Amino acid sequence: MSDARFQDVTRDIKVVIWDLDETFWNGTLSEGGITPVQAHIDMVRELVDRGIMCSICSKNDFETARARLVELGIWDRFVFPHIDWSPKGQAVQSILTRMQLRDENALFLDDNHMNLQEVKFFSPGIACVDAAGSTDGTQADLTGLLDLPQLKGKADKGHSRLQQYRVLETKESDQTEGNLSNEDFLRQSGIKVRVITDFDDQMDRVHELINRTNQLNFTKHRVNTPEEKAELARILRVPGVHAGLVQVQDRYGDYGIVGFFCVHKRFNGTNVHHFAFSCRTLNMGIEQWVWQHLDRPEFKVVGPVSSSLDDPAKVDWIALVDDFDAEQSSISDRRLCLVGGCDLQQVSFYCGSQRDEYVNKPDDNGLIVRYDDAGFFLNPRDKSLANNWVLKNIVGHSLDDMLGLDESLGRADVTILSLLFAFITHNLFTFEAQGDPDRYLATLPPKRLGTLVRNPEIAMRMLRTLHHLRLEDEAHLGMIRQCFERARSLMRPEASLFILGCSATFGPQAERTADKRVAYNAMCRSFCDSHPNTHFIDVDQLVPREEFVDSDHYTRKGYFVLADFIKSHVQDMARVA
Repeated sequence: MSDARFQDVTRDIKVVIWDLDETFWNGTLSEGGITPVQAHIDMVRELVDRGIMCSICSKNDFETARARLVELGIWDRFVFPHIDWSPKGQAVQSILTRMQLRDENALFLDDNHMNLQEVKFFSPGIACVDAAGSTDGTQADLTGLLDLPQLKGKADKGHSRLQQYRVLETKESDQTEGNLSNEDFLRQSGIKVRVITDFDDQMDRVHELINRTNQLNFTKHRVNTPEEKAELARILRVPGVHAGLVQVQDRYGDYGIVGFFCVHKRFNGTNVHHFAFSCRTLNMGIEQWVWQHLDRPEFKVVGPVSSSLDDPAKVDWIALVDDFDAEQSSISDRRLCLVGGCDLQQVSFYCGSQRDEYVNKPDDNGLIVRYDDAGFFLNPRDKSLANNWVLKNIVGHSLDDMLGLDESLGRADVTILSLLFAFITHNLFTFEAQGDPDRYLATLPPKRLGTLVRNPEIAMRMLRTLHHLRLEDEAHLGMIRQCFERARSLMRPEASLFILGCSATFGPQAERTADKRVAYNAMCRSFCDSHPNTHFIDVDQLVPREEFVDSDHYTRKGYFVLADFIKSHVQDMARVA
């Protein structure tokens, strides 16, 4: 039969807050001494072994109480103790705030009915248990709490959770003694984040973060049933899905894996499936930093949450690292320039956050704009293009985009190009300017072209201004090679250029265009072999067959295989330098 005194305990408990006099021990410390209760000492030890923290809220002299608890050998199992003569309602509320816990995950034990009511007033969600003994002086038996499923916890014999709260105590002390604002304190903390993208062997932690986090779970899409777990596994193999576990360290310690995100990035927007973090890094800016790292995707936050993603506006006190022993990631601190199709948008995520992207995107009318266009590289940068009708209304990118590309190539440490579409497309045109009928090049995606010609007025003007350019494969390949040459000429000699090849052996697209793909790869490889700091990415050799979705798209794991190839070359160059 369940103990009626424990009926208030209905939610999982993360902290038990003890009164001392006539609760944790018999007697009143300030009135002549106390009698220890060994069962309660053992109970505290057992709770900590379960990963459930214990704190103290007692009206007593701090040093006297601490000395007695040290003598009992149990002081080191309590965190954030509040021992003074102040009212308990606000004191318990302060303990929970400092521990970054919600009141519904806390349990307060006290023998004084008024104290219980006061604490409940300030923390309405807290579970309260009357610890008063019987009128004959018999101590109340609280050990039955250990049998409740809400206090089952999770085995933590190594006391990792206790150590995390010790770190939190140290940080609070340093901030208080240094009289630092929260942001100033974070800047001196040396916070480092590692994003783990290859986490197949850590799916238990993924499920735990999705299902157990609440305060900083912004999506609250739980994954409990076999069907829900299978759906998550399916999502993780969709091209364009970025996902990762987030591990955090600072000069105070290692917080472990504290977050998980899963987002589907497409040219027309981003869908956020999961965005969940442990409260152990609350107020460090971790969730804001990850959101910014993902380019601030818009999504509906499922409340309640204890943090706002856009406050502060910019988190610049966190460093992304590949290795916590390194000062900073060997590629994440480098500037990237990427030009190509959606494949690059997937690869770039795993390469670093300081990047200029010229990849598929929608224009104001929802029509796709592609930058894997020979004209984007080779067209003269004439001022007359600023208001050119074809460029503005038909092609989609602008003179400012082309000038931006030139600047980006000049300052990039790493450039990644993927121009297969510019070669295999038949929609290559020239258009006139300054009296030259074929001065400029333009490549139009089939869907964009098909939509534009449905407008009779636009179609008629296109007929007058665009000229279809038919090239043999050799000449067309030569044009693409000129794009590579121009990119390399604008880059600094020490900067790295990577050219993404294509599959010539997998999928129906490859079967239909195998000859073109083989020729394209051969040209790319030849160009890379003849230029220093230039590398060919051979997808057929690098990406395992099971990670291909089709000829030109890969699973999440396939994309970070490509990213690892890039990062390894950059690291090798850094070591040589």
